[in-house]
Amino acid sequence: MSIPKEKRDALQVRIIDQIGEGTFAAGQFAKAEGLSIQTIYRYLRKMEEQDIIVRIRNGRSTMYVLPEAVESLELDLQGLQEDIVWKRYIEPFFSDLPAVPKGNLSFAFTEILNNATEHSGGTSVQIQMNKSRYMANIFILDDGVGVFTKIADAMGLEEKSFAILELAKGKFTTDPNSHTGEGIFFSSKVVDEFTILSDGLVFHVGPDQTPRLLDVNAPGKGTLVAMSIKYSHQEPAKDVFDRFTQAPEDYGFSKTVVPVRLLEYGDEKPLVISRSQARRLMVRFERFGNIELDFSGVEEIGQGFADELFRVFQNQNPDTKLIPINCSEQVQKMIAHVTTRK
Repeated sequence: MSIPKEKRDALQVRIIDQIGEGTFAAGQFAKAEGLSIQTIYRYLRKMEEQDIIVRIRNGRSTMYVLPEAVESLELDLQGLQEDIVWKRYIEPFFSDLPAVPKGNLSFAFTEILNNATEHSGGTSVQIQMNKSRYMANIFILDDGVGVFTKIADAMGLEEKSFAILELAKGKFTTDPNSHTGEGIFFSSKVVDEFTILSDGLVFHVGPDQTPRLLDVNAPGKGTLVAMSIKYSHQEPAKDVFDRFTQAPEDYGFSKTVVPVRLLEYGDEKPLVISRSQARRLMVRFERFGNIELDFSGVEEIGQGFADELFRVFQNQNPDTKLIPINCSEQVQKMIAHVTTRK
């Protein structure tokens, strides 16, 4: 009995995803799908013939990889229009990308290239694209002022690493007359992997959508932004935007998720204890209606920190709702302790 085309296409997507993730094993896959190994091998041979996959033999073992295509270009930033760059150079390269991931990638690419054009102070940008049938990747490198330096200078931050916290919140821009400050925030949410490397710091948002500040080497000049999206990505950008609005009739950016762990950089167990840390965290909180405070990786918080945040700030800003999530038992107890005070 032949398998319907829709099911065959879905099967091919799962094979590609597993090969891309390095987890594909023909026998295990056949068992999981309830199909014979012969049927799976027929699929694999057809995918080989279509140049979707490449079979590599090593003695008696066989493995499959996805062929990749790479293209790069360098452009002057002066007068650059991001939508024209997308249409002329980027979209043709990703012509085989399905509609949802292509739309999301278009949004993220044009937002980031616009930032480089209008805010970096640089003169040129290098763009590299590569793809397999599993993942589409774009890298954008400008030669301007590093983004974390720019944010730290604009806000008077004592540490450039604190700029990561402001990016994680969203609604930040160094040019409020021309921009809403939503571009980087939403760009990091509509793709599967999003990374900014600049000023010796690395800001990364992975598949779990949790922003992280990574302790790795990063270029000391300019800003490199890397974005990746799977061919099988299902959530359109509109649905991402909807997750950060208060209600269906409110199309403003009114919700955000803030990882409290970003208050401390480099410690395995962050020390989140003081009122000054709470005040640093609360900068620009009044611009949002709902804020989820993600306490993942934070085992304890100080009484001063909790009081400043959940009692003092909340009393002064009743229109902003603070919602703690992923709390340890100790964090929950401290929040309960300060919120029961009059």
